[in-house]
Amino acid sequence: LGPMKLEPKPPKASVARKRRRSLKVEKVKPEELEDTVSKEKTETEKTIAKMFDVLKINKKVRLENLVLNRISFAQTVENLFALSFLVKDGRVVITVDDNGSHHVSPRNAPAASMITSRKVVYSHFIFRFDFNDWK
Repeated sequence: LGPMKLEPKPPKASVARKRRRSLKVEKVKPEELEDTVSKEKTETEKTIAKMFDVLKINKKVRLENLVLNRISFAQTVENLFALSFLVKDGRVVITVDDNGSHHVSPRNAPAASMITSRKVVYSHFIFRFDFNDWK
């Protein structure tokens, strides 16, 4: 192959070419679709609504009776996910009795003005639940 030359090479001069405009100019206007936004409820929203309906009827439900599906771990996790939305929105309250059982009760969500004025303060908790707990 031989020795390589390490001499710098001068840069190549670039030639700017003008783009030619096509003679046939078409304006593209896509057609508008009606109701592109879906108004159907998602599965999580349906689960949240069902869960709140159960709570409205029974007023006080044990947590495991509300969330636990003994056949499907995935459904149990989805139920727990839906319950987390109800708790976050202030629609339900979870209490612990003297025996250590968790009970879920419905309540009216606080008004937006109460939240902004800091008269209502949310408290959070962590709920640990895995496959071994489900078994």
